Amino acid sequence: MQEAGAGRITGQPWSDDETRQHLQVLVEGVAVLAGFEQAAISLRLEDEFEVVACAGEGLAETIMGRRLPSHLVEGELATADEWGAWLFVPHERVSEELIEHSFIPEVSDVEGPDAWHPLDTLTSPVRDDDGVIRGLLSVDVPHDGRRPGPDQLALLQKYAGLARTLVLLALERGELSERVRITAQAREIVRQALGEPSLRQVIEACRSTVVECFDALGMWLTAFDEEGGSSTVWYAEGAEVDPLFSEIDDVVMRLAHRYWADQYVAPFSWHGDDQPGLPPQDAERLLTFLDGLGIGSVLFVPLGAGPECMGFLCLTRAPGNREWSDVECDAARDIGRDLGRAVANARQLERERAVADRLRMMDGYRLELVNTLGHELRTPLFSMTANLEMLDVDSLADEDQRSVAAANRAAARMQAVIEDLLNVAQVADPLHEFVPERVDLRQTLLDVAEECHHAAIAKGQTCDIKVPDEPVAVSGRPEELHRMLANLASNAIKYSHEGGTINAELVHEGDGVRVTFEDSGIGITEADQRQLFREFFRSTNPDALARPGTGLGLAIVDRIVRRHSGSVALASEFGKGTTVTVNLPSYDDDEFSRPAPS
Repeated sequence: MQEAGAGRITGQPWSDDETRQHLQVLVEGVAVLAGFEQAAISLRLEDEFEVVACAGEGLAETIMGRRLPSHLVEGELATADEWGAWLFVPHERVSEELIEHSFIPEVSDVEGPDAWHPLDTLTSPVRDDDGVIRGLLSVDVPHDGRRPGPDQLALLQKYAGLARTLVLLALERGELSERVRITAQAREIVRQALGEPSLRQVIEACRSTVVECFDALGMWLTAFDEEGGSSTVWYAEGAEVDPLFSEIDDVVMRLAHRYWADQYVAPFSWHGDDQPGLPPQDAERLLTFLDGLGIGSVLFVPLGAGPECMGFLCLTRAPGNREWSDVECDAARDIGRDLGRAVANARQLERERAVADRLRMMDGYRLELVNTLGHELRTPLFSMTANLEMLDVDSLADEDQRSVAAANRAAARMQAVIEDLLNVAQVADPLHEFVPERVDLRQTLLDVAEECHHAAIAKGQTCDIKVPDEPVAVSGRPEELHRMLANLASNAIKYSHEGGTINAELVHEGDGVRVTFEDSGIGITEADQRQLFREFFRSTNPDALARPGTGLGLAIVDRIVRRHSGSVALASEFGKGTTVTVNLPSYDDDEFSRPAPS
């Protein structure tokens, strides 16, 4: 089985536990149901493939996290025999260079022309819609010691299709997470920069966030003034003397105007295939100047507002650092627009409203992206569950039945992720119509308690529900209030120990309603409590991480409560339990009976 030099790559699409678990379920299913001792999935990172999931005794300690140069993989696959979606390379064609990077398993001594050789490779490349190989599904060491026959190949074809769905889903989910992260930081950058009265104060306000957001060494920002001049502010850790930017002013100023007109950003380095928009002599001047500063590459971002180019931002990285990704370039283009407005505010503070409008657009884009992705994920999930349902489970061995059950549980978890994504997009969308109606929160709480009863009983937990005898009316959306209470109840059950106690209480106080969930569970640290209502946040407590979740439950609760003009508070002691309190305004009969203004 192919492997490569050791090393971990962090912050990638497959680095979150849930995505890795989905891929792990797949490789285990391939190994068990298709009749192989070993199986692995590798995902592409630029010019390398990293092993991210594997099945086989002792295999994880040997190849997990190892990397293989992509040119070796593609060169080897070019010599393979096509077996449907799978490519078979017999041992006599395997190159010596690939053998050096490979893990060679022990194979039973079977004779015959169809005997499996330790150097035989069987791989299904996962290609995207453009035909680019994004991942690999590999199997090795068949149980019977022979190359797969027709029935075994037919089963492998099904897994190849499922692998494509899951691998592309993992990559898309990773890109979504990265875009959400950078978009959130971009909002923070703009918030910090707005309203500052000078260019230097704009940089002081946002420089650390910009550098951290893009994993940069430093930055410089040049703003053009209305008289045709410019001013530059430089920032880099440990820098004591400002460089003489005047040496290249004529080059970068022409470039900034051109890039702003084209809405274009570009990285520059000696390793780049070309330097877009620069004549060779200007490109050499720029790169020589960067060499003198110890800079390996820059991401050049024009700044402006409307049709006017107001300057440019250069983000820098040291020699040998990673290249600028497409996601970073896209985010930098947006930040260039927003920082352009911040520079305009330094000249004219009344531009603040325009920048705020742009910020709302970015938030709307994030919500649209989450909403679209949630809907698009439903189709591949349906395909996956349909394939699982095709299996004749009753005819399988006990171990095989457990594998199928594990795959079904993984599909259910994925369905929960999709539903949470769609819920958070809906409740966070300011354009989503909110038409309140009278809701009996008492009955809603009782309905939720009944729905969660079996989950609590399964863990031997005691649930004490205290509600008034009469209805408790609030104004809002019934489905959202139900979701809010269900999320709080399921959290209390999930994070409470077996045999624990959960108390829920609903009281009517003056002009408001208070609902409280109290559990005796694992509790939450003070550091985690500050981030609990942030989207996609998962606790740092290993005990909490061991319990499945999306990191969206409390974020959805917070959004719903705010949409209903209420407040939510959390008190917790690590290791002793958590109390969540939601306050909502009571239903106002006068407000709903009041005639509409003419």
